[in-house]
Amino acid sequence: GVGLSVHGHFRVATEKTVFAMPETAIGKYATYHPTLKYLRFHCGGYFLPRLAGKIGYYLALTGFRLKGRDVQKAGIATHFVESAKLPALEEDLIALKSPSKESVADLLNSYHVK
Repeated sequence: GVGLSVHGHFRVATEKTVFAMPETAIGKYATYHPTLKYLRFHCGGYFLPRLAGKIGYYLALTGFRLKGRDVQKAGIATHFVESAKLPALEEDLIALKSPSKESVADLLNSYHVK
């Protein structure tokens, strides 16, 4: 899931969101890929090391789970929206006549809870 969606422009978290690296909990770890010459973290190898404050390394190496607003604070989600408002947000997104990056950003910002 996150390995694909984290590369999008917008990522919404709610109070029910849980972010984890479950492979570390079952004993898998980062591996060196000799052909491509980089550390591989099972789809997280690109974005995890780029998170602020080395939190990505911590998450990859420990398997610690982030929940709710912490997903947005860590930089994994771009917006935090209360889960009860997701149906309305979905309707408003569908109703955009001419969706653009800017109009989607404006709409998400209107739902974003600081």
